Amino acid sequence: MEPLFNKILETIQKNNGCVVATVVASRGSSPRKLGAKMVISKDGSIFGTIGGGALEKLVMDDGRKAFAQGKSFLKSYSLDKKSGLQICGGRVSIFFEVVRPARRLVIAGGGHIGLALSFMGKLLGFDIVLIDNRRAFASKQRFFHADQIICDSYQKALKRVAPDKNTYIVIVTHGHLYDQECLEASLKSSAGYIGMIGSAIKIRNIFDALLKKGFKSQSFKRVYSPVGLDIGAETPEEIAVAIVAQLVQVYREDTCLPVGREDRR
Repeated sequence: MEPLFNKILETIQKNNGCVVATVVASRGSSPRKLGAKMVISKDGSIFGTIGGGALEKLVMDDGRKAFAQGKSFLKSYSLDKKSGLQICGGRVSIFFEVVRPARRLVIAGGGHIGLALSFMGKLLGFDIVLIDNRRAFASKQRFFHADQIICDSYQKALKRVAPDKNTYIVIVTHGHLYDQECLEASLKSSAGYIGMIGSAIKIRNIFDALLKKGFKSQSFKRVYSPVGLDIGAETPEEIAVAIVAQLVQVYREDTCLPVGREDRR
């Protein structure tokens, strides 16, 4: 098993993802038994085997679908003459687990909320990236636990971060114009989550300003604003709790089918 897990680790370290197909149930005659694993890369290449033949080809196809959808799922296959897979008459269930690189939490703004949010995000396993245009706030002394600290204009900092679908951006800067600058840069990226703090009036003003700059109103549907779940939060720490709760809600909805459901495509 060690070579297989090393392959998964190698894939993640290259900032790529993969799907691990595991035999989790087997009845009757089947090519391989419980625990057999196969790694399916984004390009369709494989490492390991769950038995070869027509079943493995179908599992490879379903693995690519799982990766494209970003959702893990369970699927059962009948190994009989009718299915065209095999004629041994058994049945096997495969769990497709989508494995992606570590999620990054990019916090735009190193104030009270940003600091509290960084600690909570770290506890949830995010790689923490803190950006601020003020040296006193973008400091290793203040954010000693952060994986990366960038002190620069917000627009340049976000460009350096190069957000992808595993990147979650939370905008909590110290000024209306900085929030707008961050949102504009974020919307031009493929970030998986964009959240911005603010009142309804402030949000409307920023959206209107971006519309005048050529953004489409459809693009604002990507933005969670006001950011966080509505739990009546008031203090910076409470607001941070509301935000991380929403982050969990988003990435759980985005990576798994509901518990108890079995995909039978």
